[in-house]
Amino acid sequence: MSLSIATWNVNGIRARKDIFIDWLKVNSPDILCLQEIKCVNDDFPNQEIEELGYNCYINGQKSFNGVAILSKYELTKITFNLDENDEDEQARFIEAILELPNNSNIIINCIYLPNGNPYPSEKFNYKLRWMDKLIARAKVNISKEIPYIILGDFNIIPTENDVYDYTRWTDDALFRIEAKKKFRELCNLGLYDAHAFMNNNNVDYTHWDYQGGAWEKNHGIRIDHILLSASACSNIYKFNTDSETRSLEKPSDHVPVLASFHINQAQ
Repeated sequence: MSLSIATWNVNGIRARKDIFIDWLKVNSPDILCLQEIKCVNDDFPNQEIEELGYNCYINGQKSFNGVAILSKYELTKITFNLDENDEDEQARFIEAILELPNNSNIIINCIYLPNGNPYPSEKFNYKLRWMDKLIARAKVNISKEIPYIILGDFNIIPTENDVYDYTRWTDDALFRIEAKKKFRELCNLGLYDAHAFMNNNNVDYTHWDYQGGAWEKNHGIRIDHILLSASACSNIYKFNTDSETRSLEKPSDHVPVLASFHINQAQ
């Protein structure tokens, strides 16, 4: 038995609904994590998605942010707070548990990490604080020693190879050394970047800006990531980035990233 899971920053679910529904019909991942849905829960297109066999778990926000998990399986222990002792006014996080048929579980974190620009600013400081909370959450989840997956728009360019020209991004919040150190701290807990693990050093960008002909020039960056605990990493067998969606009419500036796992081998 296998499990397919994907992440996609849709940059407004209502503005991209037709593109999104068509993609969902064709690709049909078992679980899809969305970011920047940019709507409150009541405005999310539940009916169309549920008709395709999905349960919808939504943490919406009017006009900004917002995340959702769509799942063909019922998920449990849903929480929308990254730090249970400090509620975030911005809708950026969902945690859920997938209970597998073989009596094993998978912890799923769907995240939309703050952009942080401009640097320096309070927005950048908020980004670093948010990452500290994510690291603390990850420590707890990793200690449970069951498969754990963090996926979403991290707004982090991990290395110089993950951007078309890193010299242009030196003072951007997505590439600032402080943010990259936090990302490495997160990974050093025992998480593996699925892209780096599966792609043999080939880089697939996940975001192209709307300005300056970025798509046509392939001026992309890789900021949408799937991070895996050791037990989840041992079960991955497929990984791909669906760049084709960026060429559609009125697309999101991000593209879906997908991974597939053998769940009958879960530890």
